Amino acid sequence: MTNNDQTDALMFDLDNLIRRYQQEYDLNDQTIVGVLEFAKLTVLTDAEIIFSPEDLDEDDDLLDDYISPQF
Repeated sequence: MTNNDQTDALMFDLDNLIRRYQQEYDLNDQTIVGVLEFAKLTVLTDAEIIFSPEDLDEDDDLLDDYISPQF
């Protein structure tokens, strides 16, 4: 599979996933775009997303520097 074919496959899968969530759930376009932006941030920064400090152990080095989504 060429790089272009792989890119097309990813785009088609994302499009199908988005359409499925639009049909099955009551998500508005703004929410979907926000989720995609959050996913983009994760890909670009290769970050481990932690939603709250409670998700960390007391001795975890990430406790002082966690990523918190601000929607």
